[in-house]
Amino acid sequence: MIELTADCFDEVCGAPTVRAQLGSLDTSRAAAMRKFRLYVGAGLILGPLSVWLLLGYGFEAWAWVIGAAALLVPVFMAFGAVHAVGEALKVPVLETIAARAGLEYMEGDFSPPVYPLARKALFGSWLSSERFTDLFHGADAEGRGHAVYEACLQRRSGKHTQTVFSGQVYALQRRPGARGTVVIVPDRKIFNFFKPAKDLERVKFDDVEPDFERWFEVYASDPLEARQLLADPAFRRRLLDYRKAGATYAWFGPDDALLALAGKDRFEPGSMLRRRPGEDRVKAMLDDVCAALAVLREFKAKLG
Repeated sequence: MIELTADCFDEVCGAPTVRAQLGSLDTSRAAAMRKFRLYVGAGLILGPLSVWLLLGYGFEAWAWVIGAAALLVPVFMAFGAVHAVGEALKVPVLETIAARAGLEYMEGDFSPPVYPLARKALFGSWLSSERFTDLFHGADAEGRGHAVYEACLQRRSGKHTQTVFSGQVYALQRRPGARGTVVIVPDRKIFNFFKPAKDLERVKFDDVEPDFERWFEVYASDPLEARQLLADPAFRRRLLDYRKAGATYAWFGPDDALLALAGKDRFEPGSMLRRRPGEDRVKAMLDDVCAALAVLREFKAKLG
């Protein structure tokens, strides 16, 4: 993993695939906005008109269903046209940044590294939706893999859907030496009694920073290994820093480790509904990747 430097921005903007998208961005966005206004206008007319006509002919059962479809389908088409312009810029930019960092980029349709091993212990077994995007992955000189990607995990209960986690996931292969499993999850108050897995036991840290015990719960198959892992005060403080920004989860197995940090959706070019210079959009995506790789680098320095 190569550290990105200040001159990377000019290199990214100068890459042929990115330069081509930047050159046509204003034209493509203007065309998409014309479609957006056309489709939204059509939906606002067709929706109410369909309801009025069908009610007039006595089709009350179908009037609102067809009317809603006549309204929503054009609106979805409108947002799709605008979104496509952003995707046309996003993919070449992120591919170029990834290559500059010695990584590969995949927008979607990938198997999330390490997540299947840590899923149950960190997020439970009752997820109804799992969506993974924007994978940056590679390996070090010794062949140990590392990756960062976005995840959105949801749980459905009746008619309600709860977002269990949304943010960035950092995964890597560990250095040899660990034997058991350590799990760190946000404090769950009265539910701390329930263990993430039957072979884990709760490990108390009353002798370290009060804030750590307040914000986190630690479970391990070997309590001594958990204490050794968290003996480093700088590592504990870093976990606390992450927690201040959002919910923080960590899983450490014998061969792999995963860190999940809740936060906003990153690696995006921003809304195409408002006008913004293409270079500013590239800079925002580059800043997101640099920030994510800095976290991955810290995580790897500790474990990988």
